[in-house]
Order: sequence, then C-alpha cells, then structure tokens
Amino acid sequence: MSGLEERLLASSHPRLAKTGQLVAALDLGATGISCLITRVTDPSAGGFELLGYGQQSSRGLKGGVVIDMDGLERSIRLAVEDAERMAGQQVSSVRMAVSGPTMKSFAARAEIEMGGREIGQRDVVRILEKALEAGEDDKRQILHAVPFSYSVDGSDGVRDPRGMFADKLGAHVNLISLPKPVMKNLLLCVSRAHLKIDSVSAGGFMGAEAVFADDERENGGICIDMGGGATGISVYIGGTLAWFETLAVGGSHVTSDIAQGIGTTLPAAERIKTLHGTVTPLETGKSDMVETPKIGDDGRLQSARMSKAELSQYIIPRVEETFELVSRSLSKSGLGGKLPRRAVLTGGASELPGVRELASRVLAMPVRLGRPIAANQLGDECAKPTFSTAAGLLTFDHARGGDPKAARKMVRPAAERDAEQGMIGRAFDWLKENF
Repeated sequence: MSGLEERLLASSHPRLAKTGQLVAALDLGATGISCLITRVTDPSAGGFELLGYGQQSSRGLKGGVVIDMDGLERSIRLAVEDAERMAGQQVSSVRMAVSGPTMKSFAARAEIEMGGREIGQRDVVRILEKALEAGEDDKRQILHAVPFSYSVDGSDGVRDPRGMFADKLGAHVNLISLPKPVMKNLLLCVSRAHLKIDSVSAGGFMGAEAVFADDERENGGICIDMGGGATGISVYIGGTLAWFETLAVGGSHVTSDIAQGIGTTLPAAERIKTLHGTVTPLETGKSDMVETPKIGDDGRLQSARMSKAELSQYIIPRVEETFELVSRSLSKSGLGGKLPRRAVLTGGASELPGVRELASRVLAMPVRLGRPIAANQLGDECAKPTFSTAAGLLTFDHARGGDPKAARKMVRPAAERDAEQGMIGRAFDWLKENF
C-alpha cells in the first residue's frame, strides 16, 4: 500500500461516537452535495441533535467518478461551510456516502469443517474471514461486509450459529465495493477540503437504513433510492441486507431529457422539472400552461410556454424506464420466491408528483414514499427524501458497518488474545453486532 493510500484510508476505521460529540455526514451525490452536522445525544433522546445543514450543486462528479478535482473540492467546501455556519461549529471529519454505477455487490460464500463440535465465537470469526478472502479483489475496495445468513450442515437460514453443534459451518456475506482508483480520488478530494474521513459507505444502502421501519427490515422490503446520477436498490430480508445493486440512471437523466426535448439549458431544465415536473398523465391539463424558457437563435434563453401535459411527456418515459430496469434487476437477483413484495421510494428524484403511483404500477406491488425515520430530529427542512442518505450515515452504526478490514485488526493472534482480554471482549462485541 502506498503512503498516499495509507494516509487517505487511515481514518476510515469505524469509531463509536460518544454523547456530546459532533458528527458530520457528507453525501456526495451526482447532482447535489449535502452535509449535516449533529451532536450525539442519549438514544432515549433520539440519538442526535441537528445543529446545521448545507447543500450545494455537485461539480466534478459524473457517474460517481471524479472528473474535476478542483470543482468537487469546492462543492464539498461550500456545503460543509454552509452547515458549519448554521451550526456555529467547525468539524474536522465526516462520515461520507458515495454512489454510482461503479459500485458493485458480491455474494461471498465460505465453509469450514467443525468436526461435530460446538460452534463458538472464534469459529464465526474464522468463517467470516474466509468469506472476506473469497470476495477480495486487488482492484476493488470493500465498503461493507454484511452477513446475510449462516448454514449448519447444509441447512440454510441460520441467523446465529453459536452454541450449535455441526460438522460443517457455512456463511453467506454480501460485500459492497468500489474500484480502488475511484475510491482514492473521492477520498483525496475530501482530504483537500481539510477533512478527515471517519467512514465511507454506499449511498443506496444508507438511504435504505434511514427510511426502513423495523417491520420492513424484519419481514422484508425493497428500498429504491432515486438519486441524481444513479438508482440504488436494497433488498432486506430477515432484518438484514440480502441483495444490493446500483443502476446507472437517475434524476439527472430526466433533466437531460427535458433539456433535449424542449431545447433549453440544463439549469433551466432542472428548474422546470423541480417547479412543474410530474409523472401523472394529465389528460385535462392541456390548458395548464407553465414557463419553459428555450434557447433562442442568439444562444440566449427566451420566454416560452408549454402545457403541463406536454411537459410530462418528456418525463414519464424515463421514469417508467427506471422502474422497468429495477424490475428486471430484481428478477435477476437470485432471491426467487424470497423477494419481498413491497417497496419504499426515497432520494431526490422520488419527490416528483406521481412517482409512487407509477412505481406501484410498473413493479406490481405496494409502494410508499420514504422519508428519514428520524424525522423529528431532522426538522422540516431536512426530513425529506433528499436527505435520506445523509440521515442514514447518522443513524447507521459505523462501529459495525465501516471498513470490514477493521475486523481483522481487532481479532489478534492467540498469544495476544490471551494477554489482552479487554481487547478481545470488545472485538467479540463488535463481531456479535456485525455478524
């Protein structure tokens, strides 16, 4: 590992936040960057208190990949400075979420011989180590290692095998990763903004963590996080992540369709979409005219008007296609009959009027619009789907969900374990929560 890589990744090991500590969440989206600054409170008081927030247009990101380091650094600085100004506090580190089609998930499986003896904590550590090794790739950085289930002598679906007797112990672990060069460039931009990184997480996964109710996690649910440049799909079964995918389509594609369709600029198209966009068919809306400025012969924007019904025809096909792609991906997930039959929409693009109804029709299942569960702490301005990913960073337990390599650092060789019972106690607590 190079010196640069060591410096950039040194701070990404999970750390427990203490009451009174400042915690900042930074969501690097394709069209917008959001920052939330909070103070940790007692869990009985909601877990955190929002102090300030900031939002800026995203510059320098395309498809989750850095294309302009200076532009992205400036966007990050401005979003964080806005949040600091409102909070009256400065932050030196952030929990960061990233998204994009370069993010991939992989189901790693492993099996070890038990010889008929009782399964202990060290056996769980050993099988998870083997699963991580099976899923490792020199070209990709693992962000999350989420155990889905264990198997005991071929019987799948075991949640906690400790205390059971077995000849063979197996594990199914979901790994979410990014290409290492993509990861390094993102970390470098944040580092150039004079911020350390507490953790790096998958945006779609964090969005699901923020909006799912406990029952949806336990009994099964699908979260569709509709971001600007990508759409994340998280499937939960039995209280844990069962499958994850990222599609290369999002709200920015709708904006581009509007710009191309009516002949305007991207900023103007984004404003038109935000103010007047809908995916509800408007049979009676032909006389409902809205401002849709177009580029004139002189290259400048000129006043123009269009009916809402006509405008919707540039929006509906792309959003419909997005849900068709989601449906196709779910059918290829391999979950078969285990696939949940209810979904939650979140993310900025989900706020278009009529999206929930369109999703329900295409996916053929009940769909609700999800906002962060911790809405009371976030207040009216931030309790919106746009902030779901940032909210997930605040509520997700990064002591068990950060860099999976931290598990290896915490599980010492036998001689050290015997000498450091305090450390092994903490390590086993971590593994118990994580796996």
